[in-house]
Amino acid sequence: MKKQMAFVTFAVISALTITAPAVSSQGVQNQQSSPSSSTATVRGVWRTVVTPRNCQTDEPITSFPGLFTFNEGGTMAEYGINPGSSPALRSPGHGFWQREHGWQAYSLVFTYYRYNASGVFLGSQKITASLELSAGSAEFATRSAIEVLDVDGNVIGTGCATAAGTRLE
Repeated sequence: MKKQMAFVTFAVISALTITAPAVSSQGVQNQQSSPSSSTATVRGVWRTVVTPRNCQTDEPITSFPGLFTFNEGGTMAEYGINPGSSPALRSPGHGFWQREHGWQAYSLVFTYYRYNASGVFLGSQKITASLELSAGSAEFATRSAIEVLDVDGNVIGTGCATAAGTRLE
């Protein structure tokens, strides 16, 4: 049981390290006034710092760098490797994003596959997040809920994370 709990904790931390949102252009852009409301968007490539957190206390567990790419049309990609982990233990993340109310609020969801050190498929991880774009459109902040799923799609663990992004220019 202790070994399984350590694995779930590792999986949650690994899952939180990868977050890449894509913004959907499906919604009608809100015409509310802002310094750059006509051009403000999350579309583009972002450097991120992902911080897995204790869901009860919001205390940070660790932090690691990542990349998010938000594509026109609402698809996204993400990648990030937790310190001490290996790129062989997870796939890149893929998902969807969309603009919510106003020009600064977005939501996103992405998933990636998890593997053990021998390359055996362990399941997936699903990240659902809200994103707020800064007034200058050069930074964002997210708050995420994480689900760790087994090979049959059953939730075997959950977690929380935040991320800060800066636009790659």
